Amino acid sequence: MARRGHEESGDRCGGATGVVLAGGRSTRFEDGDKALATVDGTPMLARVVARLGAATDGVVVNCRDDQRPAFERALADVAVPVTFAIDDRPDEGPLAGLDTALRAVSAPRAFVAACDMPLLDPALPDALLVTLDAAAGSPDAAVPVDDAGFATPTCAAYRTDALAAAASDALAAGTLRLRDALDALDVRTVDPDELGASRHALADANTRAELDRLVAAARTDDAE
Repeated sequence: MARRGHEESGDRCGGATGVVLAGGRSTRFEDGDKALATVDGTPMLARVVARLGAATDGVVVNCRDDQRPAFERALADVAVPVTFAIDDRPDEGPLAGLDTALRAVSAPRAFVAACDMPLLDPALPDALLVTLDAAAGSPDAAVPVDDAGFATPTCAAYRTDALAAAASDALAAGTLRLRDALDALDVRTVDPDELGASRHALADANTRAELDRLVAAARTDDAE
């Protein structure tokens, strides 16, 4: 049974569920919804869902109702169980979207990712979920830090109940900042280099130019 009464759950009630936040308006992306922008012929959304699906028992995609038809088409060939968690408060940001998505998660752990991370390392979700369980003190979250040392809450492993409570409490307090929810958790930060992840694994793309530069840099690295 889905947590907190979501009407349809694709989660297989195993150890972990992937959560993809994809409800944004992509106002800085010149070519429409950035979740549908392709890299090597595959929409970014499909790339992220496939990578999360390899490490979890299913994936919940949070989005607006008007996005769902195009997203379903984009994911038609992805062999991962997918549930759509439709925003009941669209345009309020990733924290509200996360709160909605977590209602469809019954697994004890969740891996949260943004839809615009085209180079998410396939091994990173699994490694962070393992880190979450292996860390001393049973933290609420295993969160990687970027090159500048900042935590990246939209590419991290969480204990579902703790994250759901933090998200709900933050919204009730009047904040829409995902980092405010993160501040309420016992977080173990992780250097992606220690997990053998690509240096581009945490990068997101808010514009077409950023996406093109990111893909070009990754191809240069692969060629070296």
